[in-house]
Amino acid sequence: MRIDSYLRIPERATEAGGILIGCYRGPHIEITECSEPLRRDRRARLRFDRDDPGHQGLASRRWSESGRTHTFVGEWHTHPGFSSTPSTIDLKTWREITRHNIAGSSVFLIRGDDGWWAALGTARSLTQMSLVPPDDE
Repeated sequence: MRIDSYLRIPERATEAGGILIGCYRGPHIEITECSEPLRRDRRARLRFDRDDPGHQGLASRRWSESGRTHTFVGEWHTHPGFSSTPSTIDLKTWREITRHNIAGSSVFLIRGDDGWWAALGTARSLTQMSLVPPDDE
């Protein structure tokens, strides 16, 4: 998977992240694509700030190209060299995102050295969840 590559050297020197693009299918969220870190994003050992407008540009293009079915459904980032457990900053940021996401629920993923951590965010509430890998993995 593309996100895993950001835990390898030399990428593991700083956190990486991006957005998740997908669609809502009844109670399900299908993730079809993710953006990768872009030039204007700020990456540090213990922080990732998604500052490049290219992430929003990707979401807008997919929205238009899909006939308004594919959109921003969440975000991901890495914790290279650490656990995938979210920090207090992660939790605060995600609650804020869920407050402003009028499309529906949001998915939040962290990839750490110990595996994946995933949550579903709805109306300022976060619920940890399990991931179901695609059939081709």
